[in-house]
Amino acid sequence: MRKFIYTIFIIAVFISSSYSQFSSDWKLKDNKDRFQMLSAKIEKNNNITNPVQIKTRKAMHMYFGAGYSFVIFTNGVMNTGYPLLDTRSGDFLSEVNLYFGIAIASALTLEIEPSLLFTRNTRTDRLDLTNPVSYQGSTLNYDFPSYQGLTAIPIVLNARFFPFFTQKSFIRLFFIGAGAGIVYIHENYDHNFTNDTLLNYQNYYYVPDQSTAQWAPIFRIMTGFTGTGGAFGYGGEVRFNIVPVKNNGDPFRTRIAKNFNSVDIALRFYFSL
Repeated sequence: MRKFIYTIFIIAVFISSSYSQFSSDWKLKDNKDRFQMLSAKIEKNNNITNPVQIKTRKAMHMYFGAGYSFVIFTNGVMNTGYPLLDTRSGDFLSEVNLYFGIAIASALTLEIEPSLLFTRNTRTDRLDLTNPVSYQGSTLNYDFPSYQGLTAIPIVLNARFFPFFTQKSFIRLFFIGAGAGIVYIHENYDHNFTNDTLLNYQNYYYVPDQSTAQWAPIFRIMTGFTGTGGAFGYGGEVRFNIVPVKNNGDPFRTRIAKNFNSVDIALRFYFSL
């Protein structure tokens, strides 16, 4: 009887131990499966969200800068009064340029460029009048201004195209371009009207402080090189400006000359935003 009881006890302990072992294994397996499912879910979510978080660089960028242009008037009347180099004073006929632009593609930029040209002449160069001046019964055909002041403010929209932008060499910075806009032109004079080909201070008619002003269209073609990227850059270009002016015969160079055309040699410096 005692052996039977011992046998039943041993069988019960074995069954209980086996059940506990099976139950533990099941729980471990179940937890492992849950952990694998959770890991797979996290990995899946990461695969979905990671591509959205990747930022791509924009091709479009903005820039601003300043430049300095040497101006050569192609019309004789304008060039006589305002030459590139005044040998008496050593002054250059020059223009300060500001600009703000945007590269809308790797090969194309657009920019707005306001400029300021200011110069004066005290050389008393002769101006042949289109409309002679009458004074005390005399017809005066010439003017020797004792002071000639010129101010011009062009505002131009420029477009530059870089045909070799895919190249790795310096030629990738080469561009051709064009522009259009308006220009404000102002002149002020102190006149010495006379009928002598040379100024004779014994026979002249002096009229102080007269001025004229007008707005005119401006068209431009240009070529040169300039940077297309980076935080800082520089460049140079040659521009031909076509500016038709309104002639009315008044005793000013911009009212007698056929045009206000010029060739500009420009230096440019810019900063990217």
